[in-house]
Amino acid sequence: MDKSKLKILVFGCGAIGSHLTYCLASNKTKIYTICRNEHYEAIKKNGLKLSIFQNDLLKKKTILKDSKNIIFLDNLNKLKGLTFDYIFITIKLKDVKKKLMQKILKFANKDTAFIPPCTELPYWWFTNILKKKEITELDNLYLQRYEKNIIGMTMWLSGKIVKPGETLISHVQRGYPLKEVNNKMKKKANFLRKLLSKKIISPNVKNIYSEIYIKSINSFAFNLVALKTEFTNLKISRSKKTIKLIKNIMNEFETIVKRLNIPIYQTINSRIKQTLLSKNHTMSMLNDYNSGRKVEIMHCWNNLNLLNKAINTKTKLSERTYNLVIKKIKNNAKNIKYF
Repeated sequence: MDKSKLKILVFGCGAIGSHLTYCLASNKTKIYTICRNEHYEAIKKNGLKLSIFQNDLLKKKTILKDSKNIIFLDNLNKLKGLTFDYIFITIKLKDVKKKLMQKILKFANKDTAFIPPCTELPYWWFTNILKKKEITELDNLYLQRYEKNIIGMTMWLSGKIVKPGETLISHVQRGYPLKEVNNKMKKKANFLRKLLSKKIISPNVKNIYSEIYIKSINSFAFNLVALKTEFTNLKISRSKKTIKLIKNIMNEFETIVKRLNIPIYQTINSRIKQTLLSKNHTMSMLNDYNSGRKVEIMHCWNNLNLLNKAINTKTKLSERTYNLVIKKIKNNAKNIKYF
């Protein structure tokens, strides 16, 4: 193994993990991507087939196979003796478990950069913004001792696994905006942005707290309303009533964030327009619901609702819509253990 190469672990080979593997692969990096089950078997047999579209326009089609720069694995135990320069966690929130994270952390050292999920507000957002020492109600406390090693990165693209071994990116919006949480990771964040920018846009973020908020509330509002209406992005874009509901949910939480003096660099209208540019996309949680898989909307709500508890506010429309969606999920999926 070439010791001069940066070692990168991508834990999770869904749409984002697959795309990141492609974007990060270079002669300066060695990527280890963890896959599961049928997806792994198909990749090992025929490679990972990746198609990148901008709506109907095919921009790139490639096949990623095991090589000197990329290794696909199905088990962390196969990473014997390795420590990584970067660890990306790209699995769904519902799959982020304490025992799993403890296993992943064994492959880190004091200089490892962590890029965790961005669809919920992380503990460091709360502790730094609200100036509280500990937020014990959060699910994502697993990286507390590595807080200075975190690079905040949001993921603004639409994609899905078409079938085992085949990934489709249907639309790229803002790509992978990123910024270090602490100056300790500044050089690593700059290198990561430079590396990503060779294949996708990776904007330099002004305020990581604002960026993480925008992504989490955008994901919550769109997925919640998609679950309520069962509309694809195309149907949402054609329904003024649906767009208004998304806008009002976003606005409820934006009012709270403005009270905390966090700058917002994108208007609600611009974020909605940006998301709906992906006309051929169905929101990930609606995809999970339609496929009979667990839906992670409750993770997002519990997380965002901590804002209400922390500063004694209410987001009545969001809560009412959320309760309707949860009731619907329970009624229509009695054979699936959602909770």
